[in-house]
Amino acid sequence: MNFLEVVILLWLPILVLFFGLLEALVIPLLGDNHRFIRRLSVNGFILFTTILIMMTFKQVKEAPIVYEFGKIFGMGIFFKIDLLNYILMVFAGIIFMVASIYSLEDIKQKDRERTFYFFFIISFVATIGTLMAGDLLSFFLFFEIMTFGTYALMVHYRGDKVLEAGNVYIYMGIIGGLCILSGIILLSAYTQSYEWTNLAVKFSSMGVIKYIIGGLFIVGFGIKAGMVPFHFWMPKMYREAPFSVNAISSGILTKVGAYGILRVATIIFSVGTAEASTSGKILWQTSQQIGVVIIWLGIITMVVGVFLALLEGNMKRMLAYHSVSQMGYIIMGIGVAAYLGYKGATGFSGSIYHMINHGFFKALLFMVAGVVYLNTKETDMYKLGGMWKVMPFTAIVALIAVLGITGMPGFNGFASKSILHHAIIEAYKYGHPSFKYAELIFKLVSAGTVCSFLKFFGFIFMGKCPEQYAKLKPKYSRMAVAMGILATFVVVIGIKPDFVLNTFIVPAVLSFTYDAVFVSEHLVGLNFWNMKDIMGMVYVYGLGVIIFIVGIKFHLFHKHLPKWLNAERLIYTPVTQFCEDFPNLCVQRYEKRMILGDVFIYVTLLTIILGLLIVSGF
Repeated sequence: MNFLEVVILLWLPILVLFFGLLEALVIPLLGDNHRFIRRLSVNGFILFTTILIMMTFKQVKEAPIVYEFGKIFGMGIFFKIDLLNYILMVFAGIIFMVASIYSLEDIKQKDRERTFYFFFIISFVATIGTLMAGDLLSFFLFFEIMTFGTYALMVHYRGDKVLEAGNVYIYMGIIGGLCILSGIILLSAYTQSYEWTNLAVKFSSMGVIKYIIGGLFIVGFGIKAGMVPFHFWMPKMYREAPFSVNAISSGILTKVGAYGILRVATIIFSVGTAEASTSGKILWQTSQQIGVVIIWLGIITMVVGVFLALLEGNMKRMLAYHSVSQMGYIIMGIGVAAYLGYKGATGFSGSIYHMINHGFFKALLFMVAGVVYLNTKETDMYKLGGMWKVMPFTAIVALIAVLGITGMPGFNGFASKSILHHAIIEAYKYGHPSFKYAELIFKLVSAGTVCSFLKFFGFIFMGKCPEQYAKLKPKYSRMAVAMGILATFVVVIGIKPDFVLNTFIVPAVLSFTYDAVFVSEHLVGLNFWNMKDIMGMVYVYGLGVIIFIVGIKFHLFHKHLPKWLNAERLIYTPVTQFCEDFPNLCVQRYEKRMILGDVFIYVTLLTIILGLLIVSGF
């Protein structure tokens, strides 16, 4: 073991925080004449951090690495790298790195470039800190820093509409943070623990409070993940944010919310290793009941997201709704992992795999939309067409991303969607038969995704090119590099899906309390190229084409939902209205009375004192 490895094993969190804060301090000092140095410095720091994290893999495979700092905040703080957060931290580094390259052309306002990269670094460090946090308090601290840092990135363009959308984002972030903090406080009060640790034994003797704790965590993390009915901030905010920010938000930031749900559902509410071999149904009961709720929340999120995407003509909003839908797949997988307990390895691995795959193809799709918009100044798909003629490279990478998200065999989405499909089948095979309906909805949503991206690719790149765009000569060399990197990941993972599964995900699964025999039978050596899964995708594509043809013929894609179904109107507006009206109500009803009461008491006391002074002959 060399000196650098020793330093990493002892001080990695300190190195990331120190150099991250140093980078954040240096960025504002570099003026417009040093833009190249600033951008190089940002990319260098992200690459440096990612390499340091990657160097821990050998040790993490043997045992989790724990970093304890006992004197911070009085209670101490510690970080932990295990096989689960290792995967996501390396993935976060890749997404931030590629988005940083893309932003070189996406972010044009020189006067705000320093501000953008300042908060870009803050968001990256906070994301790594959140994933690396070994206790709930540390997690909450970095999670909130990440929320406020990304808010500054989201509202980079300013403007009334941007700030209005930013208000929705930050208010929902604060509500989610308060839910998480409330869950942490209740958890510590009843279990005396702030750690990501198995607490099923303690929960088995508790009443309704364990479900309140679980509900608070699910709502808090679900808001960040874009889970229905808290999804409405995504299409509203994504429409106004820079494309590079959309890429990192959809690529990794929403995954942090899903990671929180995963940690809570499959660790805190699950049985520990020591009790796993002797535990009965009682210990798994809480996990099972929480899992049922999460499965159906995931299914509802899938359906709502894809349905709203089908009705959307704006590229950014459509991709935002598909981020909602794809997060539903991930949440459903987490629910299956919790529901099946020690047999939930397929749901666990499918959710992790889809976090990675979705991050790659969705970040790429936002980048494609960004290139189209920056050259045409148009986000309405119905006003475009024939873009493959003027942007052939963009059309190719867009097709790769579309084949990835729709689950075409040979592209990355097929691998994770196949595992998630196996997971929901196992939910009714080893659990309740009602989940057969969830599997049917899974297939229908997958067909809806195919239909939606036939619309996306067809209306933007196929057909006749409008005259005003026919002679476009777009230049986006650095954006092309970023898109090329992501497209490569989509294709390589699709061709060799077993590499990621066997090298990273299966070892992560085996480090938890899942049945090793079950993992060996259902995941190790999994054949992705079996005829059943491939033919399943053929049927899904066929149904998707049918839905697309029917939608075009009867103009179904131009329909609009009634206002009373607007989730923002049902949830966000009443909450903000209450927060604004409640203080005024208190002032009107109580403060004036209190003031009058204070005046009356003051006058009475003053009269009594004066009377006593007169009587005493003062």
